[in-house]
Amino acid sequence: MDHYGFTPGFWKEFIIIMGAVVFVVGGIPAIIRRRIGADKKKWFSYNHINEFHKKADRTLRTIFVISVIASLIIFVDKPLIVLLLSIFFSVSQLGFQAYVEWRFMENRNNFKVSLVEIVLIFVTLIGILLWLE
Repeated sequence: MDHYGFTPGFWKEFIIIMGAVVFVVGGIPAIIRRRIGADKKKWFSYNHINEFHKKADRTLRTIFVISVIASLIIFVDKPLIVLLLSIFFSVSQLGFQAYVEWRFMENRNNFKVSLVEIVLIFVTLIGILLWLE
């Protein structure tokens, strides 16, 4: 008999994977931040370091939104391209943040944690894409 909807065991798998994602993306950087003496970050807040960071971040986000809208129109039947574009812009935005932290902040350990976050988020997103396939 054909099975409609989610496969059996989907929600169990989903909860395990989301727990792992939260630990990898939120827990590991917090542990590293504490171990190397980087500044603490507030949850769900994004503070720009200076005016250059604010303007460049706004430009990156605008380019991202325009690119996603254009790719949704152009590549209607290929949603994987939109996901790959999202991964690219997420990594580039975090990379820019790491650069600004390295260049302009007094505590040089902050950019190291940002670089670790880039790698962890990239690996996590690739893992989620592979799980979805």
